[in-house]
Amino acid sequence: MSAVLGAEYRDPVPRRILVFAYACEPGKGSEPGAGWTWARMLARMGDVCVVTRANNEDAIRGGVGGLPAGERAEFVYVDLPAWMRFWKRGERGVRLYYLLWQAAALRAARRLHRSRPFDAVWHVTLANAWMGSAGSLVGPRFVFGPVGGGIDLEWRFLPGLGARGIVFELGRALVRTCARYLNPLARLSWSRASLILVQNEQGRAWLPRRFRDKCVVFPNALLEGAERPRRGLPATAERRALFAGKLLPLKGVALAIAALDGAPGWRLIVCGDGPDRDRLAGVARSHGVADRVEWRGWVERAEVLRALRDEAEVFMFPSLHDESPAAVADAVGAGVPVLCTDTSGARVVAGGAAVVVPAPTPGAAVEGLAEALRARRWPAAEAVEARAAELQFDARVEALTALDPLGLHAVEAVG
Repeated sequence: MSAVLGAEYRDPVPRRILVFAYACEPGKGSEPGAGWTWARMLARMGDVCVVTRANNEDAIRGGVGGLPAGERAEFVYVDLPAWMRFWKRGERGVRLYYLLWQAAALRAARRLHRSRPFDAVWHVTLANAWMGSAGSLVGPRFVFGPVGGGIDLEWRFLPGLGARGIVFELGRALVRTCARYLNPLARLSWSRASLILVQNEQGRAWLPRRFRDKCVVFPNALLEGAERPRRGLPATAERRALFAGKLLPLKGVALAIAALDGAPGWRLIVCGDGPDRDRLAGVARSHGVADRVEWRGWVERAEVLRALRDEAEVFMFPSLHDESPAAVADAVGAGVPVLCTDTSGARVVAGGAAVVVPAPTPGAAVEGLAEALRARRWPAAEAVEARAAELQFDARVEALTALDPLGLHAVEAVG
């Protein structure tokens, strides 16, 4: 099923781009938000048709009305039969379902390409390098990404993740390793791509050496219509750091809590919930800082932004392998500096707005975070605002266009 939502032509003969975006929903974070935002970005560059899941249709139809004509696209909705998806609930089985969905998406994409040929196929979500993309099999020029999945966990952190976290990380490591060498769809995607956008340098390094020359670091996190950022620190009686995100072992919140033990006078506000919540509360008790950790649960993004502007001196994000965290971009957009470890893509997103702590071991990470809180030497407000400007939607479209992902410069040179 498809719905044409309009397009604005910027060139006499606009490039036709077919986009694979399994996750694509307006008003959402993470993968769904990235799929929606990137569909709009690519619509600035050509005539776009997005292949996405059927369960995204209502949200897309509700969100497209507020878009300018130049950011609208055609959407084609594809899903598996009900009997093949009854077992998928939330995140359970999502990767297997995604691989099966790609087969259906490829069938639809080839049909579309036969009827109205495309100049390029662009895979946006799921943003995972080691799972590959059926978009590479459609035929035209193929662009892959931005993709993640290349950040390795330093194994010294494993014992501090709890049983759930250890099982998850061991499974992740096994699957990634097998996929790197044995997944034919991934290797075809890397080989056939004319350009691979990676979320961070670790992603480039993880790919086989012969594919790295076609890689460009280009995280998918960005800002839209951010309010005027605050200038100066909030007028609070105590120093406050804030974390926002799903409470999972990989997020490194245990490191942030442990750092409070070495940073008297600091309080940590935690906006989020998840399966690691009870374990983290135990970590706070064991370090004697339970009275300095405030659990606010899952709150709307607008409330997180308000807390950042009005309460937080710094946004603390010591994740172990987040690829391109949108929460970090939100903090920068609110004018709040970021305190992170060098173990994830947070430092790439935050850029000059970050204080980055080396984390070769858990102990070094905790001490580095605590020292940064004690020192309070944050990037200047001007540096945070400059990074926020770089992350704005229009600026990211301009940066993406400058990469010439559709090969327009090469065509012009030949002509």
